[in-house]
Amino acid sequence: MTALHPRSSADPRMLRWITATALPAELPALDGLVADGVLERAEIGAGEIRTWLAEGRTWDDAGPLVRSTLFAALREVPACPELTADQLTERIAELIRREVTPVAASHGGDITVESVRDGVLTVAMGGACNGCALGHKTLDDLVREAVAAHFPQIREVRAASPRRSWLTLGRRRP
Repeated sequence: MTALHPRSSADPRMLRWITATALPAELPALDGLVADGVLERAEIGAGEIRTWLAEGRTWDDAGPLVRSTLFAALREVPACPELTADQLTERIAELIRREVTPVAASHGGDITVESVRDGVLTVAMGGACNGCALGHKTLDDLVREAVAAHFPQIREVRAASPRRSWLTLGRRRP
């Protein structure tokens, strides 16, 4: 079964449907919802489908139809091969940039994907996140939850060992 998670946006008429499934360039069923006046438009991106309600529609009345149409359309998509290691890393990095980095940045921090190997995601925690006493909470509450919801193949999330640079103090030689 396809995992599909709706996410709200700043625009109340737009919902982002997040998935780890490889998406085709087009879903004719979405064109049908646009033609029927349910949606104003729809866009397919890496790991998400963005849908905008048509004028006069609400998610209360149109949401179930959009959701069931998306599930039915995605069931008909031919099975895609597993994501390559590079594709998986890029998808996770995209998710981190979209859902985790803005929260970390609001506190002066930065979180980026360092590697994905054998079901283990390693992230670099920079800025205020580097060495923060609550770094474990950030990993558990923010990174791990976001990644687990979309990428069940990731079993563990780790923080990379911080890279240290030493400043040598001494007299300058002429």
